[in-house]
Amino acid sequence: MAMKVGCAAWTWTEPAHNPPYEGAIRSVGELGFDGIELILRDFEDIKGYWTPEKRKEIKRMLGHYGLEVSQFAMFQNVMDGLASLDEQRIRRSVDAFKAGCEISADLGCSIVNFVSPWPDVITAPNSYLPEYYYINVPGVDPRIRALQTFQTKLKYKFPKPFDWERYWESHVDAVRQVTRTAKEYGFRLAIENHANTMTPHTDSVIRLCEEVGEDNIGANLDTVWAYLQREYLPWSIHKYGRRLYHVHMRDGDGLAAYNLPVGYGNTDWEAVIKSLKNIGYDGYLSLEWAHDSEKTRHCTEALQYLRTLIDA
Repeated sequence: MAMKVGCAAWTWTEPAHNPPYEGAIRSVGELGFDGIELILRDFEDIKGYWTPEKRKEIKRMLGHYGLEVSQFAMFQNVMDGLASLDEQRIRRSVDAFKAGCEISADLGCSIVNFVSPWPDVITAPNSYLPEYYYINVPGVDPRIRALQTFQTKLKYKFPKPFDWERYWESHVDAVRQVTRTAKEYGFRLAIENHANTMTPHTDSVIRLCEEVGEDNIGANLDTVWAYLQREYLPWSIHKYGRRLYHVHMRDGDGLAAYNLPVGYGNTDWEAVIKSLKNIGYDGYLSLEWAHDSEKTRHCTEALQYLRTLIDA
């Protein structure tokens, strides 16, 4: 089976990942994508948006446009308990994960995903720790208001004491719990690499998979988060091998802009596609970027470009 090209719903939702998602489904479907990613954004959305009736409505829309759900994601707001030492917070995220699996099952999707979380006892000037990788680049990302004031140093605050091993062991145990929940549904779990998290890069995701020890845990490779940490994407792809379940596609310039449409940065996409073919990858390449004033144009260009590379 050949690789397919999809698009994340939140590429079309502004200003963030919040529902409703019907408009995004319509846009992605009309452009002719093969699939779409959907998401559980907040705990409240389990009953507030993703009701049984809404799931049936969304399923009908997907059928109308011939779309698959390439993976069902659970946002940091929901899964942050997996990096906590607080048993109640861990349990809340574990329970929410199960609810996300039930939603995914109703949508006909067999891959569930979340971004690697981080202990919230570690803080930085911005609330979303993965994005704390540059000091002051005005206008790059309007979500990062705190970084518009010049700073001479990157600064994190750690609690005293900070026992990394204790956090890691707790995280492995929590991820093992949700991995086994996913297995009960017949699902694969794709962990997504983001900077400044429990598993920020390829090797740490692989280490987590090995320590969890289940055969249904693998990776969602986010190309730009690997790139901004100076990973060479074809090498990451070969490292993941059979554990690569899903790929997020966006571009970067190697300097400060890491939220570019595919083809607008300096990523060697021909080498990326070749490496994916070399490992026998036949899953989804899913476009994912935000705050794009020309979404329709850029998504159309990327879809055509990637299909050309896949067919070559």
